[in-house]
Amino acid sequence: MIQFKAYKLEFICETTAPVSLPRFKGSTLRGSFFGALRQDFCLNRNLNTCLDCPTSGVCPICHLVATVERDNSRGAEIPRPFALEPVMTEKTQYASGELFSFGITLFGESLNLFPYAILAVRRMGEIGLGNQKVAPGRFILKSARVINPLTGAQKSIYTENTRIVQVPDLAVTNRDVLIYSSGLNPSNLSLSLISPLRLVIESALVQKLTFRPFIQRLLRRLTDLSDYYCKEKLELNFPVLLKQAEEVRVTQDDTRWIDLSSYSSRRQASTPVGGLIGNISFAGNLKEYLPLLVWGQITHVGKDATRGNGWYRIADSSL
Repeated sequence: MIQFKAYKLEFICETTAPVSLPRFKGSTLRGSFFGALRQDFCLNRNLNTCLDCPTSGVCPICHLVATVERDNSRGAEIPRPFALEPVMTEKTQYASGELFSFGITLFGESLNLFPYAILAVRRMGEIGLGNQKVAPGRFILKSARVINPLTGAQKSIYTENTRIVQVPDLAVTNRDVLIYSSGLNPSNLSLSLISPLRLVIESALVQKLTFRPFIQRLLRRLTDLSDYYCKEKLELNFPVLLKQAEEVRVTQDDTRWIDLSSYSSRRQASTPVGGLIGNISFAGNLKEYLPLLVWGQITHVGKDATRGNGWYRIADSSL
């Protein structure tokens, strides 16, 4: 993954009218983000999907919110080039003047689309979060920064005072990942599933997690992002990695399944987005998987990464 890069943007917002958000806020934030992009930049808002749009090949909004590659062997819609990191707190009510933050991570060449992300977040605050039939909660974008969580480095890219946007040219690189993973325990590892992890293997939901399906879906996620946005084919022995993953044991499982749904006003339909949350520990020969698992903290794994799902952290006592 020599060419793989990620750019983690964090947006710090201040409410100007009371904001009400659900316990798991990813779907609300993504819906507002997509809505702001479509409202301000979409050329053919009357069409049902980007697949029907004659400008999808060159439209930056299609590349962000509904990626289309008509000649793709796996289907025209390909993985979107970002992951959302929602507000992770049980707090659901924000009074005027309170701060909250959330993140969007862009991968590889999608960094070119970051100005639209900044504009969309500013527009989200003007349109408002929540039910548009009642008084939506509004906010202003106070500041934004790009962060490398593995090194601790960060850079300001926007402040409300100057309203000048800087290029977020501080990337998480494979070198950072290798250095970080060298400090992890190669035989015991615990993961904290922060947001719902929704894995589907052979058309079946995974509701009891083991290491192999987790790694299988993580490999698919990293392969897709690398292929489409970093222009690099992963040089990994997938059959061997999957076979060896079957020997990694679950030593403690404190995960639980939660049922959630996301309603789309555009499609007039609900989509199930629930999954596993909690902590799980693995033991075995984990050395080869450590860099992949470190990358997975940043890319997320499983379905609905653009809603903030599949976000986890590695917890290791050796750090």
